[in-house]
Amino acid sequence: MSALAAAMVARQLPPAPRPRSAEWLAALKVDPRQAIEEERIICLICGGAFRQLTNTHLQGHETSAADYKRQFGYNRRRPLMCLWLLRFYAERAVRNGLALHIRRRPIVAEPELRRRGGSRPVALEELLTRRDARRTNGRASP
Repeated sequence: MSALAAAMVARQLPPAPRPRSAEWLAALKVDPRQAIEEERIICLICGGAFRQLTNTHLQGHETSAADYKRQFGYNRRRPLMCLWLLRFYAERAVRNGLALHIRRRPIVAEPELRRRGGSRPVALEELLTRRDARRTNGRASP
């Protein structure tokens, strides 16, 4: 049994709930961060709950992961998986020393990237997170 399968059995995850109302799905589309929960991620197209949104599932909706992220405002590098699975993979990567295998770091190898200073498109997810951070720090948002 794989480590992931053993961890899932040990966790005894509850069955995923059935899709809910159109209003509920519309509310998740307003703030897509709410669709990513501890033990599941909600597909914003069909409302299904999964541990991760696979390319196979997204192909069923005739979209790709990049298009899905763009359509619903997720950051480009956002993994389409539940928080528990994300932590599991990160811990396993640290345990296996995967960072030691990185041979080239673009930000170090290409000074132009540093000069640009992070100029990139900002997704809805990031705008919402920044707004929440401003509110938490006591500053008024626009």
